[in-house]
Amino acid sequence: MIPTLIGLGASFLAPKIMGQFRDQKVKVVHALPGRLRLQCNSWKHKVVADMLNAQVKQHPLILTAKASEITGSLLLQFVVSHISQEELDEIITTIVNIASEAILQKESQLMNGMKNTLGFVDRGIKKQTNGLADFDSLFVLFLLGKGVHSFSSAPAFSASLLYWSYSIIKRKGE
Repeated sequence: MIPTLIGLGASFLAPKIMGQFRDQKVKVVHALPGRLRLQCNSWKHKVVADMLNAQVKQHPLILTAKASEITGSLLLQFVVSHISQEELDEIITTIVNIASEAILQKESQLMNGMKNTLGFVDRGIKKQTNGLADFDSLFVLFLLGKGVHSFSSAPAFSASLLYWSYSIIKRKGE
């Protein structure tokens, strides 16, 4: 009974949660006959802007398309001076789909932040130890010490820590 209720709750909440992640919140910044400027914060990336530049102008109603990675905007010039609401909806849907695919190609901001933080910590350790140690070597020492210390009480866990330290050392040697 409880798994059924959890499953039903998840099926109702999952589309809403995923919709929040996928919602790009595209804004119409400027509109003139034959011209339209759209803007979206998730388009502020070189990969997204390049893909928008390359693929949006393939639409038959679009004469030119210019995306800016700095402002996150997309300037469109149409073949005709006026388009219908249905055509505009189709164009915007196409643009959002292209941007969604491009977003999958860019690196995660969270992962970049973690890499930068680890690099900062690593450089700090190297400076403080005059190059004697870095983050990886201190982490391996911690794993080895924890593995040896806990071997009598938890041999399986200890063995995994020892193997993990071994694999880090081996990877660094290659």
